[in-house]
Amino acid sequence: IATYQEPVPGWIDNFYGPTGVIAGAGTGVLRTLRADPTKVANMVPVDLCVNGIISSAWDVGERNRTEIMPDPEIPIYNFCTEPNNCITWGEFTNTTVKFGSMYPTMKAIWYLCYASNPNIVLHYLSIIFLHYAPAVIGDIIALLIGRKPRLLRSYKKIHRFMDVIEYFSMREWEFKMDNMNGLWRRLSSDDQKLFFFDMRQINWDYFLEQYFCGIRRYLLNDPMETVPQAVVRWNRLYWLHQAAKVVVLLLFYKLVMSVWGMLS
Repeated sequence: IATYQEPVPGWIDNFYGPTGVIAGAGTGVLRTLRADPTKVANMVPVDLCVNGIISSAWDVGERNRTEIMPDPEIPIYNFCTEPNNCITWGEFTNTTVKFGSMYPTMKAIWYLCYASNPNIVLHYLSIIFLHYAPAVIGDIIALLIGRKPRLLRSYKKIHRFMDVIEYFSMREWEFKMDNMNGLWRRLSSDDQKLFFFDMRQINWDYFLEQYFCGIRRYLLNDPMETVPQAVVRWNRLYWLHQAAKVVVLLLFYKLVMSVWGMLS
């Protein structure tokens, strides 16, 4: 995922994995993700990963240079979330929503309202009513005003992406990090600063804030200077969202009463 520190905090250049989730939710397009909120979201910042690769290469070289009888076993360097400093999918969702409200984007087409749904029935009901139904309405309006309908086609791509990430967001794995933690201890204090990769020290709240801002700036091409304007627009989308919920509830109530009248 995005960078923690280098070359700048929050830098990212693709929509893969959790990045697509944040971008989709932040723009109001993604409203449901099939994820178990109790499972660990095993993700690592790209710059820490690169520093770990560089350091592990040095470590292999040092072992072969200094050991009289090098271990014939190939060392495995697992670089992943530290069990004592991890984040769950539920925490990931809540924190993303928090920073999405603090730094809304001008590219948003709807209010940020997405949730982790481990239940497959609720997830697919959310897709039908919160993805497909608005997409059909939006594409019909686009056709009526002479524009090209795009929402349904976009959601097909989004759902393919969601099917891929679902395998990981509904499960978790336990990896041993003995070699990586041992490597960290063998580095000098200067090298620890220069090639920082200790996942035990990462501040997830700070990182996810930079992550969201990085997606806004580098992927959505929306500079941070537009945040005040986006907040005003965000408030309008919020009240539009509330009004839409009231309309849906009234329609549902009318439907129930009509069915009740026919049955009685």
